[in-house]
Amino acid sequence: MKFTIKKIVNREICHYDSPEIQITSLSNTIYVRTNNNEYTVKLPDRLWKRFLGNFRLARRVLRLDKCNVVPVEDGLVLIRQGEVYHYHSDSKILKRTLLLKNCRNVLHQSIAVIHQKELFFGEYGNNAPRKEVPVYKSSDCGNSWKTIFEFPPGKIKHVHGCFYDPYEDKIWTMTGDFKGECHILCSDRNFDNIEWIGDGNQLYRACNAFFEKDSVHWIMDSPLQNSYHIKLDRTSRRIHQHQLFPGPVWYIKRLTDGYYLAATAQEIGPGVKDKHAHLMISKDLIEWDDIHQFQHDGFPKRYFKFGVIGFPDGQQSSQSFFIFTEAIKGLDGKVALCAID
Repeated sequence: MKFTIKKIVNREICHYDSPEIQITSLSNTIYVRTNNNEYTVKLPDRLWKRFLGNFRLARRVLRLDKCNVVPVEDGLVLIRQGEVYHYHSDSKILKRTLLLKNCRNVLHQSIAVIHQKELFFGEYGNNAPRKEVPVYKSSDCGNSWKTIFEFPPGKIKHVHGCFYDPYEDKIWTMTGDFKGECHILCSDRNFDNIEWIGDGNQLYRACNAFFEKDSVHWIMDSPLQNSYHIKLDRTSRRIHQHQLFPGPVWYIKRLTDGYYLAATAQEIGPGVKDKHAHLMISKDLIEWDDIHQFQHDGFPKRYFKFGVIGFPDGQQSSQSFFIFTEAIKGLDGKVALCAID
């Protein structure tokens, strides 16, 4: 297989891409393109942040590039700098709907959106010392929120994401990061009935999952030890360890023509096997091929970020899909339209 970059776009993040809508961002400006319209949304920023936001390295070190955007029935839900907003596409009104407790933003792809109306996400932050970690739910397109569940102090560091499983009609919540903190929760949409999967070890440390009829698949995101593709049998709830990856995996993507993508992160630790971020592809969720390697750009990782490759939400195929990158040589802070032949 051959990986090709077809075009580079001057945006930092591609949040969503489908035939109906595309959402990208650069610093605190959100760009939305639909079949009938194009518009921008400016998120609030203090004056000094607006000034420093003009410089990519400043945005990196201060995390001013980080934000989350998902489309909903009546507009957009946005998270940036610890605040959650709702933007109404008809009235053009932007309003703050939630102030986060211990979190600037969440991981990409980590907000479960059901029928463009019901949303779930959990806080992702440093959380030192370990405090309680909330999971939020909205039933009205993000216009209002309630804490639907809360991890007690000391139970986890943070939530990696909430994901909707259409086969069981459940929400799967994944957590991390260290010994005893890596849990997977499978719950109903009210969090009344919760199944705890795993014992907190690194085998259950993951940032996303592929949901199949008879199984659930994730790839470990552990820089502390080897990261493997893990398959969980839905009936027995037993896990099986499959292919070893060259590093921890943050982001994955199911494409419309039957392919699966996964990207390893260039972090620090024994689980990182080389100096590259790798783009991996599978057709059957059994064998994975390493189709492209990206080099870290060399800036100190603790301050200027790990080397990360992300994927937008939405429907894309192997012939036309986007990636966005951080701390990747030649592509840092860029969005790229890609294809696989």
